[in-house]
Amino acid sequence: MAFKLVSRLGGDTPPFEYRLMTDAEGCTLGEALAESSGRLTKCGPTATPEFIAMRTQAPEAASVTPVPVIRVTELIEFGTTFSANGTAVNVGDKVTLNTDGLQVTATATGGVFMVSGKAAGATAGSPVTGFFRR
Repeated sequence: MAFKLVSRLGGDTPPFEYRLMTDAEGCTLGEALAESSGRLTKCGPTATPEFIAMRTQAPEAASVTPVPVIRVTELIEFGTTFSANGTAVNVGDKVTLNTDGLQVTATATGGVFMVSGKAAGATAGSPVTGFFRR
């Protein structure tokens, strides 16, 4: 599963922004992205994402097709799944992103995704909700 908007404190809907991917790099719907040198790229595990992709985009040798994204703020709650067993993760813990940029791990060291809720059992593949915190 990828990151999906669950709720937004304040209630307004975040507007789409249109940005270019790094040349020869694509993205997947719901992927966590960061900006580097004015272009979007997959977000690293301990970096707080700046954007979430709102469409899948195939890699382009020279990126010319803008990708719709929403800007990540601390007021947006996202849902995704654990990529590993999250039974030891508690609400309020901050965990890292998975290397695919689509899920979260159960690793707290360097975490950026603060868990606000999780499924009972919380095995790998179980749903989890939370906020990105700097």
